[in-house]
Amino acid sequence: MRKLILTVLAFLSLGAYNRAMAQNAADAQKNPDLKNAGKYVGKKKAGKMHGQGVYEWKNGDRFEGNFVDGQIDGYGRYSWTDGDVYQGDFKDGKQDGFGSAYYADKCNVYEGEWKNGKRNGHGKLTWANGDTYEGEWVDDVRVGEGVFIAANGDKYVGHYENNQRNGFGTYYHNNGDVYAGQWVNGEKEGLGKYTYANGNVYEGQFVNSYIQGQGTYVWASGATYTGQFKEDMRNGEGTYTTPSGRVIAGNWKDNRFAGEGGSSVLAQR
Repeated sequence: MRKLILTVLAFLSLGAYNRAMAQNAADAQKNPDLKNAGKYVGKKKAGKMHGQGVYEWKNGDRFEGNFVDGQIDGYGRYSWTDGDVYQGDFKDGKQDGFGSAYYADKCNVYEGEWKNGKRNGHGKLTWANGDTYEGEWVDDVRVGEGVFIAANGDKYVGHYENNQRNGFGTYYHNNGDVYAGQWVNGEKEGLGKYTYANGNVYEGQFVNSYIQGQGTYVWASGATYTGQFKEDMRNGEGTYTTPSGRVIAGNWKDNRFAGEGGSSVLAQR
């Protein structure tokens, strides 16, 4: 039952985060294309679009801003017929510099740095449900240090690779629990410390977000267990010490003492 409850709580607290992480490069902004003939109204130089002007494509796309030698270059606003909008800096016809983008299909907004038509550098993405990510980007992918804040109050501060939590990071749950440690592809994996809102603390190994492997669990009451865990429960060899100092050492199965192991069982400290 305890395992089921923990699994449900983990699902509920991380659900918003995982849904947000699934939205990645699909949000990448489209680049303007002047090869498709359209209508231009504005300044020219030597027969080329140069200075402030408006270009409208046959399909209804529209750019209003600066041109240099026939190319979109400088500050401007590009609106697509599907409802997407980008406003900011351009270089050689691509988003480059600082700008903001609105993605109509998901009602998401990105504001930050761009390079060569993609989100690169520091920027903030806000989802329609209120979730936000602010941090580093490489070619439309969350890579490097960043902060994710879910609409439900959960918060992650740490490292990303390929749009997912990878490396060291700290996750603050809205119920007061805190995990600080290693992550692999969005899951707790490796060494970490989990501090519960009720004062209990676990420090040790994690596998696929489960407490699993070697570790130490300390209850707020003063009781401790050091040994093997599997899927959030005491499983394998371990030593449990009660607040009064009574020691139970041996084999454990699903949090229950299953028998003696070694030479010391029920010893007094």
